[in-house]
Amino acid sequence: MKAIRKAWTVRAGLFVLFPAVLVTTPAWTQQNLDSGHSLSGYKLASVCGDYGVVATYGANIARALGTLQFNGHGKFSGSAIANQPGPNDTRSIAGIELSGSYSVNTDGTGAMNVDVHLANGTVASVIEDFVITKVKWIKGIPVASEMVDAQKEPSAIIDDRGLVTHTYTLREVPDTCVR
Repeated sequence: MKAIRKAWTVRAGLFVLFPAVLVTTPAWTQQNLDSGHSLSGYKLASVCGDYGVVATYGANIARALGTLQFNGHGKFSGSAIANQPGPNDTRSIAGIELSGSYSVNTDGTGAMNVDVHLANGTVASVIEDFVITKVKWIKGIPVASEMVDAQKEPSAIIDDRGLVTHTYTLREVPDTCVR
């Protein structure tokens, strides 16, 4: 009887300890440890493919929707439409073209130098700091499946000094990204 009580005590202790481990160990850490992947080692090739982009301006005063193609070598290009305030409490839609360069740090942070080509022919340059928030491991390379950024300068598209943020979601990884 003593052996059974002792075994139950050990089992009960594990039962209490096991949920605590689940609560304190982030799921992404466990997934990366189980797959043998490092949590660092990001590089230019980690941002490669066709991304859907959603931009938010200030307190939701405007929104932009678009796509960007990152080449995995520090260059990107794409386009978007911006739904923004118009005259007399109306909304207007403006098309923009985007191009530029980017860098990626080994910790998954980085920066983009963006040239925003407006419909009136002017070009504005902005800098966006980003962090890779989700990855897909493709042929041993962590490829960003989601990124979030904050633009350093006020909007180049609308007349507002509010914060501009973007969320990038990977839609497709071309073969050129994972050779």
